[in-house]
This record gives sequence, C-alpha cells and structure tokens, in this order.
Amino acid sequence: MTTTQAAALSLFRQTATPMPPVSYLTARLALDEQTQADAYAVRHASYLSGGYIDPQPNGLFADADDRAGHSRSLVVYKQNRPVASVRLCQLDQDPGAPVGAEIPAARIFPEAVQRLAASVGQDRPARLIEINRLVRHPDFAADFELVFVLFRFVGFMVTSAGADMTLSCVRRNHTPFYKRMQFDYVDGPRRYAGVKFETNLMACPRARYAKVVRDIPFVGGATGADTHYAALLHGETVSVFAEA
Repeated sequence: MTTTQAAALSLFRQTATPMPPVSYLTARLALDEQTQADAYAVRHASYLSGGYIDPQPNGLFADADDRAGHSRSLVVYKQNRPVASVRLCQLDQDPGAPVGAEIPAARIFPEAVQRLAASVGQDRPARLIEINRLVRHPDFAADFELVFVLFRFVGFMVTSAGADMTLSCVRRNHTPFYKRMQFDYVDGPRRYAGVKFETNLMACPRARYAKVVRDIPFVGGATGADTHYAALLHGETVSVFAEA
C-alpha cells in the first residue's frame, strides 16, 4: 500500500474498498487543445450525471474563465483515459502582474473575497488561488483515490505559485472534507456560476499549508515530487507518483 492509499484510508474510513494500482495514473496541464477538450469532456460527463447542467451538443463544458490567462486546468489519466480534472484560477492584485482577471469566487462572493484579499495583502498585493471544477468521470465516481490525486497536484500548484490563500466554492455536502483540509467556512451558500447547485465559500491561508502537507501525506507527496511535477508547467505528462 502506498503512502497516499494509507492516508486515504485513515482520513476516510468509507474508502476501505481496495484501491487500484497507481502506476497507471498520469497527469497533464491543459495547455493544448486535446487536453483542454479532455478536461471539458470529464466536466460535462460529471456534471450531467449529477443533473447539474443541461446536456451540451458537443459533450464539452467550458466557460469564459477557461479562455482567460488566469486559469489552468489539470487532467488525470488512468491508462490514458481522462478520468478526473481540476481548475485553478489565480487572482493577483499586483497591477504589474500578467494575471489580473477576476476569479469566479470574486463574482459570486465579491465582498468576502475582497476582505480575504485585504487580510493577506498587507505587505504586498495579495495572490489568491481558487480551486474549482474539481470533477471525476461518473464511471469513476467511487474511486476516491482520484480526489486525493487531484489535491496532490493542487498542493503542488498552489505552493509553486506562492499563493497567499486558497479559496474554493464548496458544495455543502463536501464541506466536512474541506474542513479536514484546513479550510474555513467564509460565506454562503450561493449558486455557483454555470451549474445548478449552491456552494459555500471556504478558504485556507498560507500559514496552514505546512500543516496540510504534514498531516495529510497525499497532498505533500513523496520526496522529490516537486521536482518531478515541475515538468507539468512545461506541458509535459508526468506520472502521478514520482516513485512510480
């Protein structure tokens, strides 16, 4: 059993069903058209199966934030099949930064996001990252390891970006999971953009990142993972586990 699998079983006893081998898992940032289409297709299948969107003729679900420079999506593949995805949207309040678009959470909870940015941006302009569009293909809805894998990459990308705080608009039934991940309730519920469900705004400040990595091994990853995952930023496909 890998460290990730052991941590998963410890954190969530309901995931006691044996997990599949991890060596078939790879990940890639959606920097090219095919990977973008893979991300949008997994989203569409996931949200449609839950009744959260109406079917789209092309079987893809995307929005204006996907075309903006402040967003990056990551796709996880199992034996080359796209099975999970997550998007990170960055809000950088530095006027000179290349990233300056408004993140979805700031449109849904404008006052709360403004307060959060002010609370961490005392010495320099704040940099916030929102986790959103975190989905699994419905064929893998019971594969809890994919959630842990997505958060493993979220942890890498959040820390590599030097984010002061991580935000997420969380469906109410997922709130306990995010609390275990050191997120605090901030506001809500309110309807999230483009989907038929309500979310609570939750936030995790940078001061807690080290605790998350220390207490939840599947987020921190194995020794050398940061170097291994750095290839993601250049559009390369990486194995989920550096030791795999």
